[in-house]
Amino acid sequence: MPLALYDLPNWLFGLLISGGWILIGLGGYLAFQRLCRVTFAEAERNLAIALLGVIATINSLLLAFSAISVWESFGSAEKAVRNEAVVMTALARDLAVYDTAQSRQARDLLRTYAGVVVDQEWAAMRKGEFPEQARDLLDDMFRVIGRIDPVGPREAALMPEIWARTNELIRARRERTQASEAQVPATLWSVVVLATMLTLLTTYVLPRSAFNLSAVALLSGVFGLVFFFIAAMDRPFAGSESIGPEPIQRTMQTMARWSAQAQGLPSAQAATK
Repeated sequence: MPLALYDLPNWLFGLLISGGWILIGLGGYLAFQRLCRVTFAEAERNLAIALLGVIATINSLLLAFSAISVWESFGSAEKAVRNEAVVMTALARDLAVYDTAQSRQARDLLRTYAGVVVDQEWAAMRKGEFPEQARDLLDDMFRVIGRIDPVGPREAALMPEIWARTNELIRARRERTQASEAQVPATLWSVVVLATMLTLLTTYVLPRSAFNLSAVALLSGVFGLVFFFIAAMDRPFAGSESIGPEPIQRTMQTMARWSAQAQGLPSAQAATK
């Protein structure tokens, strides 16, 4: 699905897809009636209706499978964003235990990483792009954490937890980026589109009448709505129904509040910085 369509309002996006399928259904029906001037017998129409039931059932299963697949992918992407925010919060809290230059630098890099993700990477993900600055910040933070020298048994016992959180953050970021790249395969798109067109084709043997025209338009519109749902959920970080960076923004606010408390500043003052 072209990315330009995801910049449209949701109602217009859905109207274009549903209206397009209605035009395809009615256009094909009228063209068939004009070009194929054949009068079908009652038995032939009954057979076509029976075939319509079979083909429509198979097509409905394919569309349901596609819809469930994109919905699960959307949920996985949303979960990846929440997990990344939770891990960032936990890592920032663990690093706050140390009061060394390396730990403060690591916390600063973590805050900068969160800001780059929200301000730059999120907009890039909507376009299917991934700037390298956020990844480089994680690499820098990884090296800085490696230079932390624990003082005493309590801090030494906390270092394995910090390393675990750091590796978990890298994994959470990878899950988010992979979820943003997941799309419905072109083969599946081809199969469901072809199956839908075959379903509509079986209705063309019905005699031309206002009722049959309405039935074809209704069936086409329903198929169009399902295709709209699949398309809207296919890219979890693009469009009106996209996943937002709110969990990471709340993490940034939490880290700012902790920094303010450490410096003896009011939390509200830190939130405005």
